[in-house]
Amino acid sequence: MTTASAPAPTASPRMMARTAAPLITLGATWAVRKVMMKTYESATGHPAPVVYSRDSSTVAKILWAATMAATIASIEIIVWKVLAEDDA
Repeated sequence: MTTASAPAPTASPRMMARTAAPLITLGATWAVRKVMMKTYESATGHPAPVVYSRDSSTVAKILWAATMAATIASIEIIVWKVLAEDDA
């Protein structure tokens, strides 16, 4: 006796990209963060003022953190906007 089975659902490339969006965002954020840190170091001759740095002022650390947060948020928005273009 044979039974009919429904065809297996296929995932669209768009759906797979959405599934990978958090990893895409993470990778892009990591790369941009590294570039920003190297650029800061080459421009100033000092390492970027990260939280655990004892050589940086509190104001410099706050400004750096705000810049990084804005950059990371922008990357996330851009990635999700690009992946959602077909939905509009």
